[in-house]
Amino acid sequence: MTNNEASILIVDDDTDVSELLAAILSARKYFVRIAHDGQEGLDMLCEDSPDVVILDVEMPHLTGPQMAYRMFIEDAGKERIPIVLVSGVACLSNVSRCVGTPYYLGKPFRIAKLLGLLQKALAERLAPTPTVEL
Repeated sequence: MTNNEASILIVDDDTDVSELLAAILSARKYFVRIAHDGQEGLDMLCEDSPDVVILDVEMPHLTGPQMAYRMFIEDAGKERIPIVLVSGVACLSNVSRCVGTPYYLGKPFRIAKLLGLLQKALAERLAPTPTVEL
């Protein structure tokens, strides 16, 4: 899948981070949409499913792990969307295991690392498999 065919939903309550990521990814020909919390992210998934979700962990209304779990239990196709967790929380690897995604990156991160992880997620298309209700 080439960049101009891939759509990405960024779900992050930090407007500066989400807009910067959107600008960088759009410049690389990805189709990008932004949601500012987990509930808004779920609403946007109902409108149009992206190829991958970049998901923050700590957000108001619905956290990243809670959003991922809701995607999984709704069992309407959203559970097959790869999730890339990006966060500054401690023990992000533990959170990623609970969410069931192999794709995660601690903040702050280098854009090159994020781009590499996105390419991997788009190529492998591994859907998350949550291990616990979050």
